[in-house]
Amino acid sequence: MKNLILSCNTIRAELDQTLKKLNCDYPVIYLESGLHNDPQKLNFAMQEVIDRVSNVENILVIMGFCGNAVVGLKAGLGRVIVPRVDDCITMLLGSLEKRREISREKPTYYLSKGWIDSYNEVEKTMMGDLDALEARYGKERAMRIFRMTYRNYRRIGLIDTGTFDMAELHDGAREQSELMELPIEEVPGTMSYMEKFVKGPWDDKDFIILEKGQELKLEDTFLK
Repeated sequence: MKNLILSCNTIRAELDQTLKKLNCDYPVIYLESGLHNDPQKLNFAMQEVIDRVSNVENILVIMGFCGNAVVGLKAGLGRVIVPRVDDCITMLLGSLEKRREISREKPTYYLSKGWIDSYNEVEKTMMGDLDALEARYGKERAMRIFRMTYRNYRRIGLIDTGTFDMAELHDGAREQSELMELPIEEVPGTMSYMEKFVKGPWDDKDFIILEKGQELKLEDTFLK
């Protein structure tokens, strides 16, 4: 086996479409999205897969830096390749420069097809345990506290990669929009970064490449 993909379930929808488009049959191991809430557990889960795989040349870790969960990953018998992005949202926007450009227009809370699909697994946790707040403070005060967390955002940016039904995604984002009291606006995305990651070639500009036995250092994650 030449290549194995290790991916977060949050970006499953986009990865599945990429593999289909490229007619690629690489095996994929998906990690549960909820692991993002504990970067140490996420790191452990990724390393466990890397350590037990012995018959591949490259392990493609489709994961952003995500709370520095990738720091300390060590390549085993095959190379480990990690995208040089802070998270999967940047990957779907195409670059950090593009993300900064869109966010300068208006402070944006991003949602993608994958994030909407994994809402019950991770998004409710990331948006805050509203039920717990209500139990402690009552509904009205809980909502004020909840919305204060997102007071700096001005919109929900629904990423359009040209791949999915946007009307369906609008429906999927409506609950977040109502809870956060933010309008939904579409922002342009792309699948080009993910396609390059899957098919290669890999370069030092867009990817961190760990040769056998090398460890990913904190300084590897510094973005300009």
